[in-house]
Amino acid sequence: MSARPLVTGLSLIEVMISLAIGSVVILGVLNLFTANSQTYNVLQAQARLQEGANYGLNSIGRDLQRAGYRGCYSSGELYLTMTSVPGRFDLRTPLSIYDGAGDGSWSTSATPLPSLLSDNAVVGTDILAIRFLADDEAYLSSTMNSGTEDVVVSVENGSSSPFASGDIALLHDCEKATLFSVSNAPVVSGTSLTLEHAVDISNAEANQVLGLAETGIFDLDAAVSSIVEHTFYIRSGANGLPGAGGLSLYRFDGETSVELVEGVEDLQVLLGVDSDSDGSPNQYVDPSAAVDTSRVIAVRIALTTNSVAAVGSSEADGLQRRTYRQTIQLRNAR
Repeated sequence: MSARPLVTGLSLIEVMISLAIGSVVILGVLNLFTANSQTYNVLQAQARLQEGANYGLNSIGRDLQRAGYRGCYSSGELYLTMTSVPGRFDLRTPLSIYDGAGDGSWSTSATPLPSLLSDNAVVGTDILAIRFLADDEAYLSSTMNSGTEDVVVSVENGSSSPFASGDIALLHDCEKATLFSVSNAPVVSGTSLTLEHAVDISNAEANQVLGLAETGIFDLDAAVSSIVEHTFYIRSGANGLPGAGGLSLYRFDGETSVELVEGVEDLQVLLGVDSDSDGSPNQYVDPSAAVDTSRVIAVRIALTTNSVAAVGSSEADGLQRRTYRQTIQLRNAR
């Protein structure tokens, strides 16, 4: 009688059990990978929120600290040679805040809102314009014994002029300051730059008087500076995404707009009012409120940022979002 053959391998039942166990293990690994991936996306989104808000708030905050800066002549009235100062050059109004309404309008300000901003800014968001002296101080190369003389300043050889015809410049020392209109197209010659200030009574934004000082002279410690206006606002960004993820914080310098931070969907501004002159704000009010601007000593900024891409949050669009706030003391408040 022949011996029974030895059975090797797995039975069908054993194979099915092995496959079932393997499937459970693989499913667990996939679930773990998916959970880790979702966690990573959420953490990345949170980092994006914080990074974008920090950069945006710091950009606005630095300019707010310089708002109204006009060199060492930190107080007193400015002498004007023109009847009407173009808004973007008017250092008498260091801040212009346009309070956004839900109907697509913005509260009026002493300085009209450029159409480039009103046509592109997101409805309901605020618009903040900040004005201050640029860092391009150019000192007189000789004493101006008469206010009717041309303004001649020292510059680096080969540099370009920061001024164009029609620009408003500030001639200033520690005792006085004058806003005047540049009437020529200044060109650097060697190490000097000449700014003319001819009278044109037909144009209210041009010089109406030739003299640049009511009293006194401008000596070698006087300088000429250009004026900066930075306007911060929210509009559709370069990524072209629909909805809130496609919005960005922009800065407009009077000529071009630059995208600063993507994923910023709202900008709100409040004014800190010192009603009892103790050096601290007693209340924060909307820019549209009727307040004494000389009492405004701080500005509170609120930026709402989002994750740009959906990360499965409870929001209908799947975006994570958060509002960050910062209060800036106005160093040059008068």
